[in-house]
Amino acid sequence: MRKIFLASLLFTSLYVNAQNEPKLDKDFTSDDSTALLTVASYPDSIRNPVLLACQNMDVLVNSEALQKSTSESFRDLVSHHSKTEQQKFWDITRYPDLVSKMTSGEKKTKEELEIIAAAYPKEMKNIIVDLGRKHYEKLVEINKLYTNSKIQFDTILSTYPAPVKNAYSKLLNSPDALNILSTNMHLTVILGNMYTNDPKQTKALLDSIKTEHAKQSAKDLEDWKAGLDKDPQAKKEMEDAGKQFIKENNTSDDVYYNPSTDDIYNNGNNNNVTTNNPNYNYTPDMSYPIQPYPYWFGYPWWYTFPYWYPYPFWFNLGFYWGPIGVTFWGLPSPFFMNWYLFNPYNHYYYPNFSNYALGYNGAHYGPRYERTGFNNEIRNWAKTNEHGLPKDYFKADAQRPERIKELGKFEIDYHNNTKGFFGGNISRPEFLQNNASYYPHISPVMNQSHFNQPINYPHQQNPIRYNMDMSTMHMHGMYINPFPNSGFGIRPK
Repeated sequence: MRKIFLASLLFTSLYVNAQNEPKLDKDFTSDDSTALLTVASYPDSIRNPVLLACQNMDVLVNSEALQKSTSESFRDLVSHHSKTEQQKFWDITRYPDLVSKMTSGEKKTKEELEIIAAAYPKEMKNIIVDLGRKHYEKLVEINKLYTNSKIQFDTILSTYPAPVKNAYSKLLNSPDALNILSTNMHLTVILGNMYTNDPKQTKALLDSIKTEHAKQSAKDLEDWKAGLDKDPQAKKEMEDAGKQFIKENNTSDDVYYNPSTDDIYNNGNNNNVTTNNPNYNYTPDMSYPIQPYPYWFGYPWWYTFPYWYPYPFWFNLGFYWGPIGVTFWGLPSPFFMNWYLFNPYNHYYYPNFSNYALGYNGAHYGPRYERTGFNNEIRNWAKTNEHGLPKDYFKADAQRPERIKELGKFEIDYHNNTKGFFGGNISRPEFLQNNASYYPHISPVMNQSHFNQPINYPHQQNPIRYNMDMSTMHMHGMYINPFPNSGFGIRPK
C-alpha cells in the first residue's frame, strides 16, 4: 500500500514541535485520511474519549464482537415484520430507556402508553402506542437483549481504570465514532501509539487538521456552488435527484424529514447547522436532540452506507429549498453520494449531475485536497465501474454525460432482464452482445473477460425504480421492449 505524507495532503501547515513530530510519512497511509479527518473534526467531548479508546484496542475488539452478535439477534427478532414495521422497532430503540418503560410491569393500556409517549418527540406517539399494544412480547425480548448487551459490556470494562470506562461509555452515545475506529483499525493503532507517546502533540496535530479542513471545506463549497450556477442543467438534475432521495429514504410522517414542518426548510434559517459535528442536535422545536440508532442494534439493514443519525433531508443534500430557491449550506453528505452514485437509474435520469460530480472530484482530489468521504464516494464509484468499461470512458469531454446515461441504462436493462419482468440466466457479455446496438459506447468491451464480473450496486436488492410497471413507464414518457435481442429496457419514447 502506497504511503503518503499526510502533513501535506491534509493541511498546508502544522504548528507543532518539529523535533517531536510524529513520522506521518511512515505511519499513516492514504486509506487512513478520510477517517483521520472525521476524528479530527469531532468536538473535544467526543475526540478525547476516542483517543483513550485508541489506547485500549482490546476493549474495542471485544465490544465490536458483542455489537455484531447483538445486532444480528435484534435483526432476527424483527426480521419477519414488514420493512415499515421494522423501522418502527428501530425508531423506538433510539431513545434511552423507552423500551424499558414500555415493558416494565404488565402490558400497558393505550392511555398508559400515551402518558409514556408525552415525554418524547410528538412524531413518536403513534409508534409507541402501536408497538406497545401490538408487540408487547417482542418489546420484552428487545429489552432483554439490550440489557444483556449492557451487562456484557460492563463485564468487558470491569478490569479497566475509570477514565477508560468513562470514555467507552460516552462513545456508546456516539456509535458513529466507535464504528469509525472499528472499521479503520490501522488508524486506530497509530493514533493510540501517538497519544500514548505525546498526548499534547497528538491533539495539536488533530487541531491543525481540523482548522485547515474547515478552511478548505469553505473553499470547496464555494467552488461547488459556483460550478452548479454555471451548469443549470446539472443543478436542476441535482434538485430532482434530491427529491427522489427524500422519497426513497425518508418517511412522510417523520417531522425530521417533512418539509411542511421543517423550520429550516420553511424559514431559510440555517444558522445552527454545522458540517463537522456528527452529534448535531437539530429538531424543529429545538427541544430534543436527534438520537442515533443504538450501537448495540446498529442502523437499519437496508441502508448501504453507515447511517447512525436520521438527519433532516437537507443535511444530506447539502441544500434546501428556501423562499428564493436553492440555498446551499454544505457539500452533499457521503450518505447521499453513496445512494446517488450506486443506484444506476440515477445516472440514466440525471447524467449531467453525474458528469458534474465527476468533474468536480477530478478538480478537487489530489495532494492539495483532503480525502473526504464526499470525494471518496465519487472516486470509489468511478473505480468500481472503470474495470468493466472501455478505456477513457469517464474522460472529461462533451460526450461524457451521454456515456454516463448509457451506463445507467445498461445496468437497469441488465438487472431487469435477469431479475425483473422477464428475468433469466444470462451473462453480462451475452446480454451486451444481444443488444450491442443499444450500448455503442460500452460494446467494445463485450469480449473482454473482466466484463463478466458483476458490478456490486448495493441498492439492487430493493430498488424503487427498477421493475417499474407499464403505466409508470408511459407516465414517464418511456416504454419497455420485453425482448432481449431488441434492446430490452428503458428508452426514450
